[in-house]
Amino acid sequence: MTLHLLRRAAWPLLGTCLFGLAAAAPATLTLDTTRATPLPPTVIGGFNYGNWMPVVEAQKDLRSVAPTLLRFPGGNVGDENDLTAANFVPLKSNLELLTTGPKPPALMVQTRVFGGKPGAKNAPEDAAQAARDAQAQQLQVAYWEIGNEPDLYSVNRGDASWTPERYCDTFRAQRQAILKVDPGAKFAGPAVSNTGDGAVNFLSRFVKNCGDIVDLLTWHEYPTDGTRSDAEALSSVSVIDRDVKRFRALLDSQESNPLGYTRHTPLGVTEYSLSYVSARPRHLSDQVGALWAAEATARLAEQGVSVAAYFALQATGAHGLVDLAGIPRPTLYAFQQLRHLTGEGRPLTSDDPALWLHAAQEGALLTVLATNTATEAHPLSTALPGYQLIGGKTFTEKTVEEEDDMVRLPLGATLDLPARSLTRLVYKRQ
Repeated sequence: MTLHLLRRAAWPLLGTCLFGLAAAAPATLTLDTTRATPLPPTVIGGFNYGNWMPVVEAQKDLRSVAPTLLRFPGGNVGDENDLTAANFVPLKSNLELLTTGPKPPALMVQTRVFGGKPGAKNAPEDAAQAARDAQAQQLQVAYWEIGNEPDLYSVNRGDASWTPERYCDTFRAQRQAILKVDPGAKFAGPAVSNTGDGAVNFLSRFVKNCGDIVDLLTWHEYPTDGTRSDAEALSSVSVIDRDVKRFRALLDSQESNPLGYTRHTPLGVTEYSLSYVSARPRHLSDQVGALWAAEATARLAEQGVSVAAYFALQATGAHGLVDLAGIPRPTLYAFQQLRHLTGEGRPLTSDDPALWLHAAQEGALLTVLATNTATEAHPLSTALPGYQLIGGKTFTEKTVEEEDDMVRLPLGATLDLPARSLTRLVYKRQ
């Protein structure tokens, strides 16, 4: 314990030494104060949650990211298990454990669509019963997401009858059944598995046939399998920009959305992580996976997505902010930094391509998130006209390995951002 405390006490001195080494000219920041984008809270702190997660054992860490939305039951669990009254009891308890503000996290509930075996409760009347069960627990459901990854029913589950048109018919039937229980309910889908050609084709055909009734168009983002180089993996975050743009255009086009192009349907990414291979920790439980997750979240919020849910909140193979033993992963630190990106987004750029930058104004405070994607420290000039730097914290891979607190930065005209770090700077408007 003494050594641990000594190590932590030495961080400011160590930081003072490290932050003066870089020889390159400091990057300069340029803030556009004329433009503002509201940052949806249901993007910054959204997660997939399932009843298998031992929330009570990691309550302190999980509350530290201030969850704002939970998607339940999360992933394939919703396709493989019935949604019954018993499922909502632990959900309600854990919602209370995870509540950090005056309201609990918003709730998105997946209905069961794929049956797979006789007796599966995936009929419209079962969806209606789920709505009644949620009401019995006094749960407010922001969206009912109809099924999960239906584009894979014919591919991975061997049932070729699951076309986009059949899914659309099922969407309509379950929607109508739930509306009889809750006339104000809203509905999300199709929650396709990724954005490859097959999934995009499925989503596009769904929009053509069901664009008039979907309230939130949803898809998933898993750009790698964990085997790419770190640099390639980090650069894959560009899929966020591409997909938000093309799916917005898809919805707004009369040709591709003949039934609903006038509705301006919101967008949602209800699962995302750098890698889809749950059993492979690389690029899920490491620093690269955390930096990608933070950047993907910030981009989703800035580009107008209304709902996002990272996969996953806790202990789902290599996914999750903490593991089953309660040991923090880099993603926990990343979302602890992200929770402060609230208010209105302000465009922020620099002349250093290795830095990912985001800014949010809330009252007199401006929060800046700076990710150094390089494998060496990069200097940054902290000057922002009209603002005074009042605080800064960062974390690196070493911070996580030692289960340490964020590194408090010495404030000055120039800071060296550590290699592969995510730094939060706080400014006060003068």
